[in-house]
Amino acid sequence: MELLLLILATLLILTLVCHFFYLNKQNGPEKLPLPPGHVSWPFKYFETLDYLKKAKTDAIHEFIAERVHKYKNSKCFKTYHIGQKMVFLTSAEGNKFLFSNDYKLVRSWWPDTFLKVLENAGDEITIEDVTRARKQFLSFFNEPDALARHVAITDQVVQDHFRRYWDGCNEVRVYPLARKLTFDVSFRLLADIRDREILDESLPLMVQVVRAFFALPINFPGTTFNRAIKSSRKLRKIFVDIIKERRSELLEKKNLDERNDILSRILVENYKEGKDVDDVFLAKNLVALLSAAFDNPSATITSIVKNLADLPEISEKVRKEQIEIAKSKAPGQPMSMKDIKKMKYSMTVISESLRLEPPASGTFREAIEDFNYEGLRIPKGWKVHWSIHATNRNPEYFPNPETFDPSRFERNDPIVPYSYVPFGGGQHICPGKDYAKLQILLFMHHAVRKFKWEKVNPDEQMIRDPDLSPAKGLPVRLCPYACDN
Repeated sequence: MELLLLILATLLILTLVCHFFYLNKQNGPEKLPLPPGHVSWPFKYFETLDYLKKAKTDAIHEFIAERVHKYKNSKCFKTYHIGQKMVFLTSAEGNKFLFSNDYKLVRSWWPDTFLKVLENAGDEITIEDVTRARKQFLSFFNEPDALARHVAITDQVVQDHFRRYWDGCNEVRVYPLARKLTFDVSFRLLADIRDREILDESLPLMVQVVRAFFALPINFPGTTFNRAIKSSRKLRKIFVDIIKERRSELLEKKNLDERNDILSRILVENYKEGKDVDDVFLAKNLVALLSAAFDNPSATITSIVKNLADLPEISEKVRKEQIEIAKSKAPGQPMSMKDIKKMKYSMTVISESLRLEPPASGTFREAIEDFNYEGLRIPKGWKVHWSIHATNRNPEYFPNPETFDPSRFERNDPIVPYSYVPFGGGQHICPGKDYAKLQILLFMHHAVRKFKWEKVNPDEQMIRDPDLSPAKGLPVRLCPYACDN
């Protein structure tokens, strides 16, 4: 009798366990509905065209808001974007969910054009390659006092830039010059390159490279993609030559330990540890880092110049702050982190520029497996986009979102967590964010004390093609102050 009861109890438990797993499978993500939206023919092409149309007028937030309203405040929607079935997340909660699930539910993803442009002929670069190299580069970015070591160097590059390209001019085009400045700063930080010939040869090549990251992958002569591949190879050759020269200096014991640039530090570290890193592989990763380092800060500098021209009262507050900092310095005394930390109001102007006119639209992830988000199924292999435009101009998070108002970052009103993430988040947060802020602040420090300016085209605005840039390069008329305060 006891044996029979034991058998029956065992069968009952097995039945309950099987039923539990059956119900769990029935309620798993594979049984949930997909997010609302369109990814099939012919609607997917209308989706792409609508996105591109709104991007041209820097109105991607409207593309997102229209779909949030259409799908009754859905926390996400599906669409067809850059040739992929793409899920857009539309809230601060969505940003937090994505950032906290890196390498759990999602992994980093970039368009194939991005990888193909950066690859070497016959030797493809992979996400794993970039990640491995990135970890070594990041170790130098994250060293204690690393940023402080570069304040005076960056300030020297900025001052040289103004002497060469602004001083004595009645009119300048801001965007091309901003790109030249941030490229010079980035090249100096990465490889300690000061040779004007190398810099002037490399910048046009890099501009071709970044233009093709979201281009159609059509590799025919004359296409954007083809020009970018050729430019990338030329840049790698420039970097390989630099690396070979730097290795020779290392073997000749020319005190590379005293250099602060990342390339020299990597070569010294690998030499001491007996590691042999392929020159082409190292050059390839330097090109990738340089492409990320120079483009976005130049767009933000341009945005700030535009906004200060439109809002003289804000420009004057920035100028007063920077004059006070300059007065506290002895003649010829280099800038320091102490000075940078005093630029509190200038930093709010940067923050507001990044909110209203972010240089990049966000980044992408790929679903590692099917998962449940807000009761909706995100299929394995689908791409997920956190778009900065979903929150930055959303009145739920920022009252009067179309108004340029730096004071919103001065007030004690708390900003909703993950609603303002100009540099991303999670394991892929921008490693150079503090270096980008540094060069922008130093540009402001010199620009507002040297000049007052006005836009040549009063109605000129920023557009996206695909990233942020002024429609006509932002030409401005310069009115020098009587003396450099």
